[in-house]
Amino acid sequence: MLSWGEAGRPTVVLVHGFMGDPQEWAPVAEALQPDWHCMAPQLPGHAGEVVAAESLPELAEALWTSLERHLPERFAVLGYSLGGRLALQWAAQPERAARLTALLLEGAHPGLRSAAERAQRWAADQQWAQRFTTEPWPEPLTAWYRQPVFASLSEAQRRALIERRARHSPHHLAAVLRAASLAKQADMRPVLAEIAAPITFIAGSEDTKFSALADELAAQLPRLRVAKLAGLGHNCHAEAPERVARVIHGTLEGERTEP
Repeated sequence: MLSWGEAGRPTVVLVHGFMGDPQEWAPVAEALQPDWHCMAPQLPGHAGEVVAAESLPELAEALWTSLERHLPERFAVLGYSLGGRLALQWAAQPERAARLTALLLEGAHPGLRSAAERAQRWAADQQWAQRFTTEPWPEPLTAWYRQPVFASLSEAQRRALIERRARHSPHHLAAVLRAASLAKQADMRPVLAEIAAPITFIAGSEDTKFSALADELAAQLPRLRVAKLAGLGHNCHAEAPERVARVIHGTLEGERTEP
């Protein structure tokens, strides 16, 4: 786990996504200094270890177990993509939700609603997991980062991500993907409706899928703040860390202005 700032400051836990790493949060954490203490844990299966978890709740519990002894009584969480889905699993437990000063979700899906969508997603995730373990590594990453959700990436950004993600074990990533498949996640919208802490959903305007999802959630959840960042894609914190830091600051300070 990486950390920035003084431990006595208000704490923000920054949870990376699938194939990510804690270091990617460094520019965001540095932009929050000196006001905030930032912590960035490593997801299970992303540090060279075998993944024992077989479901998203089990993966979330493994991450919580590794992190809990470092947490203050109250803290905020920003989770990106899979990291946000894991944070939602924590928030589903009242005793953990009560410790949140804020929950920020960046490009994190609350859950599929139809059996057809879940079946389609499970087939796709199974196919990706197989490609990770049977095709020469890191060749599958080229195809992964050409999915529509990453359409806003430049070729230079795509190459940089592939080089960084190639450090992971493809077999461990495949196990994480199967365990954490969105196909097996419960619909977490009811959880979002019950959280007392401020909630912000971050989406890049160029990420059409999650921009639309942000609008849908805002219509259903009046308390939810949407931060739609103009000109950015799916991975906002990598593209514009200072703007994401302003969203974090605004959420924790109760501001409603657009970053």
